[in-house]
Amino acid sequence: MVKLERISLRNEGLKKFFSPNEVRILGLLWERERLTSGQIHEQCSDLSLACVAGTLDRLVKSGFVNRTIDASDSRVRYLYAPTCTEQELGTKISEKVVDCLVETFGPAVVSGIGRFRR
Repeated sequence: MVKLERISLRNEGLKKFFSPNEVRILGLLWERERLTSGQIHEQCSDLSLACVAGTLDRLVKSGFVNRTIDASDSRVRYLYAPTCTEQELGTKISEKVVDCLVETFGPAVVSGIGRFRR
C-alpha cells in the first residue's frame, strides 16, 4: 500500500503518492490492461529495462500490479496487470489517509471532511 510517510502534497496527481515512473507504468497498464516488461519499456524508452523491471517489482510487492506467467509461445514471460482501476485506487488511498488522520486527530476529522461532500 502507499506509504503515508512518502506522500508529497506538493506534487501533482498520483505523483503525490507514487514516483513518476510508477505513475507512468500504472497509466500504461490502466490503458492497455496487460503488458510485458518489454512492451512497457517500448512505451517508456527513456527508462532502462532494469528501471522498468525494478519499478514493476515494487508495484507487485505493494499489491498495485499483478504478475502472471504467459507461456503461450515458445518462451515464458511475465504479464503485468493493474489490480484495481484508477478510481478504486483513489478510494483505497483516501481510506488509508482518513484512517490515519482519525487515528491521529480523532473524530473531529470526520466532521471536517464532511464539508467536502458533493
